[in-house]
Amino acid sequence: MVSNVLEDCVDNLKNQVLKQEILDSIDFFTTAESEFEDKINGNNLYQIEQNKIISESIDSTVLKSIYSDRMVNKNNKGRVYYDSIFVSAPSGKCPFCSVRLVGALDHYLPKSKYPLLSVTPINLVPSCNDCNKDKLVDTPNSREEETLHPYFDDIENFDWLKAKIITLKPIKFEYYISPPDDWTDLLKARLKHHFSAYLLNELYSIHAIEEFENIKLQITKLFQTGGVNLLKEHILDCYKSRYSVNKNSWQTAFYHCLYNDSDFCDGNFI
Repeated sequence: MVSNVLEDCVDNLKNQVLKQEILDSIDFFTTAESEFEDKINGNNLYQIEQNKIISESIDSTVLKSIYSDRMVNKNNKGRVYYDSIFVSAPSGKCPFCSVRLVGALDHYLPKSKYPLLSVTPINLVPSCNDCNKDKLVDTPNSREEETLHPYFDDIENFDWLKAKIITLKPIKFEYYISPPDDWTDLLKARLKHHFSAYLLNELYSIHAIEEFENIKLQITKLFQTGGVNLLKEHILDCYKSRYSVNKNSWQTAFYHCLYNDSDFCDGNFI
């Protein structure tokens, strides 16, 4: 809860007057936290008012500094919350791209526009440095522009990430989304926006080309030894193995793509 974070963040604040005013204003922070949770559950985050402050003395600068100077600072008591969120990402990987290692915390709603949410735990998500800095849109203007939030949007039990071969020589891939038909139009739109905002096609396509180059010698030998059937059997095993770990990893989509491309399986990549 933000109240605990706030209390520890200002614990050793030297300005006692400001410290007490912040502690007396905890209700503002808890109300903002409750509004965030309520709005995100209803896909209405874009309705949250921007640039809200508490008072002249607890303005945007002070609110943001509670995070940057007191929560991030390793010498302050509030750092324990930063570290706890940082290490919460499964396998240490960024939950936005699922590829790069976590390097920072991302403010889902940026503290530059939502300073009152600067130290709200549910607004802080472990992120790689690239996703943290390079997201194309960080302030939603509609329900459709709300990117997926790892704490509130669980879509990993569904197949939605796909890939296709664009050219064989040189080999090029394109990643895209294909969500289930029974998803709501809103969830489909949000996934599409998320995929675009974090430049996931560009990221995954680069990794796919590298993966192909790494396995090219092996699968060439398989094809030359056993033809289409042996090659497809191997690729299918690779796909099933990765699918069992993560249905929507770029690797899973990569091997699914190879298996279903007849030109590729006929050895035209050689």
